[in-house]
This record gives sequence, C-alpha cells and structure tokens, in this order.
Amino acid sequence: MSAPLGTAIARDRRRLVALAADLIRIPTVNPPGDRYLDCVATLARMSREAGLKVRVVRIPHERVVEALPDAVACPRAIVIGRWDVGAPRTVHFNAHYDVVPAAAGGWTFGPFEPRVSRGWLYGRGSADMKGSIACVLHALATMRRLGVTPAVNIEVSWTPDEETDSTFGVQWLVRKKLLTADYAIVCEGGSGRHVGCGHNGVLWFEVDVHGRAAHGSEPHRGINAVELMSALVLDLKKYQVQLAQRSFRNPDGRIRSATLNIGGVTATQPGGKINTVPGAVTFTLDRRVLPNEDLAEAERHLRAFIRAAARRIPRLRVTVRKTNQHTATFSDPAGPFPRAFGAALARVRGQSAKFTVSTGFNDSHFFAGEAGLPTIGWGPGGEACHGTDERVRVSELVEAAQAYAEFVTTFAG
Repeated sequence: MSAPLGTAIARDRRRLVALAADLIRIPTVNPPGDRYLDCVATLARMSREAGLKVRVVRIPHERVVEALPDAVACPRAIVIGRWDVGAPRTVHFNAHYDVVPAAAGGWTFGPFEPRVSRGWLYGRGSADMKGSIACVLHALATMRRLGVTPAVNIEVSWTPDEETDSTFGVQWLVRKKLLTADYAIVCEGGSGRHVGCGHNGVLWFEVDVHGRAAHGSEPHRGINAVELMSALVLDLKKYQVQLAQRSFRNPDGRIRSATLNIGGVTATQPGGKINTVPGAVTFTLDRRVLPNEDLAEAERHLRAFIRAAARRIPRLRVTVRKTNQHTATFSDPAGPFPRAFGAALARVRGQSAKFTVSTGFNDSHFFAGEAGLPTIGWGPGGEACHGTDERVRVSELVEAAQAYAEFVTTFAG
C-alpha cells in the first residue's frame, strides 16, 4: 500500500467511525429481523458512495414467513456491490448486518446510541460486525478518492441472518449463485495478527426427556423427568471426557479438542408448577465438530451414546431432534491466497501473521465448502461481542481498512 493511501485512511478516521455509527443506530435485531430494510437502504447508499455498482436482492417474503412465522413484518434483503476494473480475478468481501438482542440495562451508553470513549467505539454491532462493513467501505472510498485502482475486481455482500442460521443470508447468496468471485474474505473469524483459515462445525440438538406428571404431594405416582434428565446429564459428562480425546492441531500449533455443551436452554413442560412432578423436560446439546471430524459420524456417535444411556438408566425415555448443523471448514494456510493476505497484513501491522481456526462458526463454510472458494476470515475484532458494552478500538478499525486496501492493491490472484 502506498504511504498516501494508508495515511489518508488513518487521517479520515472520523469518516470511518461515522459509517459504523450510522449502521449501529439502526437496531437490526435478529430475531426477528427488525429494521432490515432500513439498514439495506443505508448500506446501498453507502456502497454507491464508495463507488460500487449496487444490486439489492429481495428474498421472496412468502419463503421468509414460511420458515420464520415471527418474521411476518421483517422482510429480508441482500446488498451486493461490485467494482469491476477488468482484472482476471475477483475478491469478495462479506459481512452480516444483523445483530443479537441487547439486554436492557448495564450499558455505559445505549446499545444503539454509538459513542466513542477513550479510543473505543461502543454499540451493538460495533464489533460484530457493522464495524467491518465500515472498514471495507472506507478503504474502497479512499482508494476511489485518491485514484488508486485495485489489482483485482472487488465484490461485496452485506447479508442478514448470520446470527440465526444464514438461510436468507449467505446461504441464499451462494445457493442462488449470486457470487461472481474467485476468492472470499469473511470479515470475522480472525483479528489482530491472527487470520482465520477455518472454523469448527456444529451440531445442535433438543433432547426431550419423557416422564409422567403427578401432584407434588404424591411424587411416587409420577415419573420425574428432571431426575431422569439429571441421570442422563451425568452420563453425558462421561461423553465429554471421551470427546476430549478427539483433537485437531491448529496451524499455529495449538491443540483443540471436540466439545459438548449441555443445557444452554432447559425447560420443563408447559404448565409446570412447584407442586407438580415434571412430566417432561427439554434441554439442548451443542456439539462442536473439529475440522478433521466427519459431521455425520459425529451425529451418529452422539445419538448412539444417548440410546445406550437410555438402556442403562431405568425408565429413561428420550427423543432427540437435530435443530441445526454447520460443517467445519479448513483452508490450507500455505495456499497462495491466505499467504498473500497474511503478507499484506504483516506489512500493515509490522509483525508476521499467524493462522488459526475459530472455535465458533461463521459464514465461511458457505464460501469455502459450498462455493468452493479459497476463503479466509479476518476483521477488526473487538470486545464483548453479544454482551453488554460491545465495543471495538478505533485504531483496529483503521488498521482493518488499511489491511483490506493493502491486500486488494497488491494481490492479483
């Protein structure tokens, strides 16, 4: 990156922060998908102002309502932008514009009232991931203003629903073949000197434990589903120990194990009271699948363990429902695309890049797994994502914009 370009990106940091702040003010809370079209209109305008040719793709609303009945008043749309310079290769940038709900109270500033304090930009979405959108747009707008042409064509997508299941976001983008790119950068999944080259997969289940309801004064007449669940959970703790033996070595040398989280959501049957024997209880399982594991095999293994537990535990009857799944993804960091991005990042940061695999999952698997594109994940990072006082350093936003500009002006594919 030329010194004038990097300097201009940093000098105009107020413009960068203003872009992020304008997006944060729109509370695109998912679920159910509030104010999506307001945000889409703002993103389309910002993208055009950055010099991109913009297309807004509306998702057929009947499809949305069929899948998400609570979203009847929440239409979905994707913003696609393109800067075609006649290059033989195209790099795609993706970020999602939906955010998780913000709990009332405890925020230093209102969650949708962005403020800069002591070098941090506060607000829901500042880190996850409206700040990333601002970084890409600021980099491209500055390049346009200075007459700097990228070495590749640029394509961007600003998508909804990543915080749920991406059905009407990146999944729609990929499966409807709306991409015209050769490489993809998902603007999360890595930050600082750490570049994401993959992420864990996930299997989500709801487990129903069936008992028999009775009056609380005569518990012997019922079958207590919570007690049965407790016995099953103790067995699943043993399963966690088994999973810890499954490992994957990150490119940075760290060893990661497969995991199972028990009971993120737990609820007794409707109508339960303190003076009733619970006749049914439901709890969730979150199984993180390593890149070197097979998703289908991981599911079979867990279901087999639960069936065996039902035979061991007297009177235990269970129903297991899979509610969601995402495959793991991994791209060889020695490939030309990750190496080039790592080199560009090193030039901006002044330190060598490291490659990692995220424990969480993001939309990378759609680009890498389904579209078959070389894909990396990297963005400005931040703190308290999904939590109170979500924030990102302004200096990290600037650095991300500089890294994106450095990469697209030096990588020709």
